[in-house]
Amino acid sequence: MHTEEILLVTALGSVLILFLIKLKNVMKKAEEKLINEKKEDILKFLYKQLQENKITTFSDLQLFSNLKPDRLIKIVHILLREKKIKYDNENVKLTSEGIQKAEKIIEKHRKIEKYLFENTSISIEEIHSIAEKEEHAETKIPEHQNSYECVDPHGDVIKGNSIPYKSLLSVIHCPEKIYKIIHIEDEPKEIYAKIVKMDLAPFEYIKIIQLKDKSIDILTNKGQKLEIDIITANNIFIAEEKDENIEKLFEEIEKKISQISTLDKLKIKEKAKIIGISFYIRGEEKRRLLELGFVKNSIVEPLYNNMLGDDPRVYKIKNTMIALRKEQAQKIYVEKLV
Repeated sequence: MHTEEILLVTALGSVLILFLIKLKNVMKKAEEKLINEKKEDILKFLYKQLQENKITTFSDLQLFSNLKPDRLIKIVHILLREKKIKYDNENVKLTSEGIQKAEKIIEKHRKIEKYLFENTSISIEEIHSIAEKEEHAETKIPEHQNSYECVDPHGDVIKGNSIPYKSLLSVIHCPEKIYKIIHIEDEPKEIYAKIVKMDLAPFEYIKIIQLKDKSIDILTNKGQKLEIDIITANNIFIAEEKDENIEKLFEEIEKKISQISTLDKLKIKEKAKIIGISFYIRGEEKRRLLELGFVKNSIVEPLYNNMLGDDPRVYKIKNTMIALRKEQAQKIYVEKLV
């Protein structure tokens, strides 16, 4: 073999060795990342089990994690060494350190959801799955201010304990009572999307009007009359409300129910008073509407439609003309002036 060939083979061998070393390091980092993510997911799962007073076995962990037994055993051993979990009569439990770690992960997840909800145009149904991925990263969540500083888009307290709540399905035998929506479950996505489409959100109030075999009729504090099936009702969590002012609000709504509508349903030149805007109008869109005067008790009037239809439509508010798409107008609630 010539000298040049020997040098070429040697060089290629060196390159191959360096490539294999680099590949090994990449695979090692990927393995460490996967293990870390699964560790955090398991801690979150155990925390949820703890909150719901449920016992957790190794089989429960395997079913939740969808990991092969040998991989799960490895992760469980790591968590045991780190003193994040412990065994108690064959049940897997969090230690005090494990509880603290799980709470930090959950807090970060909720901060990410909050940030995405208020500062991006990402679909509300996709925010949870994105936060599930980002909660494992070491990126810092930008600080921001808003009206709901302590809670995420589903009503969950970001840090600390929320007030006790129960499923709407559990109170179907209590008609004529008023409740505050505390939490809306975001899984499965299909049910959550249905709730968002109905424009039901945390911090709002509902009154149960009628009970049926497979559904519940409710009235919202925005004057909506909605029929909710029992499967959807199981994903809406509430607390009973006994505030006299809220009771009076519903009395007024029931008296004026025929006058309450959404902005898109007004006729041209039909004036109305704004009684609220959707929680799901968010980010820059919400800031723009508020700056233009779309706030409670402002008077608004449709002036004319688009030449090719009614979308967008021009409205007059506070001596200013503004064009809104139907999609936006459907989320602004008004009381017609008579």
